[in-house]
Amino acid sequence: MKKLQESHLSKVVAAVLMLALVFTGAMFGLKAVQAVPYLDRESYQDTAEFYRLCRTFEDQIASAFALARQLEAENLTYVERQQLTRELEQLKQSFDSSATNFRFVVCNDAGEDVAFNLNTAEELPAPVHYARFTLGEPWAEELDEDSYAAVEATAVEDGVTEITIKAPAGSVSYTIEYAVVPGEQMLESGVEDALCHLYLRYDTATSTFSTWVGVAGSCLVLAAACILFLLWTAGHKAGAEGIVLTWQEKIFFDLYLAAMLVAGTAIFAGGWWLLEYYYHTCVEQQGQEGAWLPLSIAALCALFAAVIALTLRTFAVRLKGRALARTTLLCRVLVWLWKGLGKAVRWGLELVRSLPFLWRTIAGFLAYFLANVALFNEARYNALAGAIWWLLNLAVLLLLCRWSMSFRKLRRGSQAIAAGNLSYQIDTHRMPHELRCHAEDLNNISKGMAEAVDEQMKSERFKAELITNVSHDLKTPLTSIINYVDLLKTTQQDDPKALEYIEVLDRKSQRLKKLTEDLVEASKASTGVLSVNREKIGMAQLMDQAMGEWQEKLEARKLTLVTSLPEGETWVYADGRHLWRVLDNLLSNCAKYAMEGTRVYLDLIRGHGQVSLSVKNISREPLNVPPERLMERFVRGEESRTTEGSGLGLSIARSLTELQGGTFELAVDGDLFKAIVTLPQAN
Repeated sequence: MKKLQESHLSKVVAAVLMLALVFTGAMFGLKAVQAVPYLDRESYQDTAEFYRLCRTFEDQIASAFALARQLEAENLTYVERQQLTRELEQLKQSFDSSATNFRFVVCNDAGEDVAFNLNTAEELPAPVHYARFTLGEPWAEELDEDSYAAVEATAVEDGVTEITIKAPAGSVSYTIEYAVVPGEQMLESGVEDALCHLYLRYDTATSTFSTWVGVAGSCLVLAAACILFLLWTAGHKAGAEGIVLTWQEKIFFDLYLAAMLVAGTAIFAGGWWLLEYYYHTCVEQQGQEGAWLPLSIAALCALFAAVIALTLRTFAVRLKGRALARTTLLCRVLVWLWKGLGKAVRWGLELVRSLPFLWRTIAGFLAYFLANVALFNEARYNALAGAIWWLLNLAVLLLLCRWSMSFRKLRRGSQAIAAGNLSYQIDTHRMPHELRCHAEDLNNISKGMAEAVDEQMKSERFKAELITNVSHDLKTPLTSIINYVDLLKTTQQDDPKALEYIEVLDRKSQRLKKLTEDLVEASKASTGVLSVNREKIGMAQLMDQAMGEWQEKLEARKLTLVTSLPEGETWVYADGRHLWRVLDNLLSNCAKYAMEGTRVYLDLIRGHGQVSLSVKNISREPLNVPPERLMERFVRGEESRTTEGSGLGLSIARSLTELQGGTFELAVDGDLFKAIVTLPQAN
């Protein structure tokens, strides 16, 4: 298909074929159009051309009688007599039966035959027509139906009608009885006059009209297909990418179209002139067709089709190449004017917008106030001014409504962004300029905040991955150290210093192992990659197990556990493994940082669909750190870092609590430290 589209030969063949089809279709179409007047007639003698030819013959007969009367005058000169004689002879020759198929008999007022062109034993064939003329006048008058009263017809034995004219005595009028030789006899006699040509045209038209129409229609359809093919292939050239513009597309399209309109108008005018000349000169005056007319009209139609095809082709190429606007002079002028107008409007708007908003508001109100007063005063006398006044106030009301709706949209967007929905974007479509600018600023703020949060999240994920990877890399050598320390502990050591060193290695390696485990768990908990399996768990039973495990450790630090539990079991909806780690971290925090000789309070409270566990103790060191700071990773209340804590216990506890759908809160009141874990109650 692409090769066919780019083939130059196919385009030439399609163009030539299109012209040939248009030429053929126009020629046959013209024949069909010429045949239309004959289609609704029963005979060629019912056509207007037949009656026009008959009028011509009648007038010629009257002219012949007028010339004969002029020749009877005695005061004629020789030259005048010779001219009249030649004219009369020419008329007589044109009426000779060998030169025309028109047959006539002229009767005087007495009913006597005074002239005729009938052959021997020839009579007027049916139908017979009648006309009357006055002697001396070169024209005749057709007898209408009422005039037939003066003519009486009597039938004779041989079937021929004998005509008797009854006219007043002394009349100088004559009656013409005429008829035309039947069509078959015309063709047999070989007399080719205007009547014979009319008969042939009628016979041809009635017999071949449908064929002409079919051929013309088929040619036009095929020509349209050729034009469509030319439009499809227009602009494509072998070896070139895209649409190729030719020299025609370098001409401005409106100028090109104007030239084609002039050419098309000239062709149409030429065709019209040919038709007028044909009918007035050839048909009406000579009574015969010119063979040159169909060829000339068909050639003009082909030329007109070429003009249309060229115009459509350049239009299609410009559209395909997206060059219609830039190759149209009017479009260029309009674009230039539009750009100039746009620049002027933008300059004016920028000038107005550069003014302070308060000044613009005051200026707008003053303009509205003055227009309102002027129109209101004029409205009492002018209905048009009253209508404009109403429209002005309606426009102001609509403007205020638009401001109100836009402000409401802006307020909702501000509330959404303030609530933490950083992805929310305020729709600025059809907002007033000032509110739109403010909304765009808010959208940019939310976008910037969202990008900052995303960047922070990326940083957090990077740190978590780094901690996880480093902790994982530390586990392998740490495990080896712990294993070798355990092996050293099983050997016989006589040196007390060696035993002391082994104990220190054991204690520090275990602490390092705990620290790496806390690091891994803290990173997983903060990124939310830990799996959570929530189920119904007895909180009181879990607390008993935790207190049983930490009882000795707390007593070693001289800490007393004081618990307050409600009656019966308290069920929570949580993950048992993660909840145990939360309790373990809280009790471990008490063991590390609580003041010796004090009490640790564990209170369990249930109600309103929630279960709260509070852990309270007195800190050994002053708590100069805010509660929010204590829940951050690697932050401890004891700044000297002499204890074994890593600063990850509370951060891990909060992350695990939130993963289970609960909340973790800290409260500090002087040296009083209080942690509250709240979880959803089951049943």
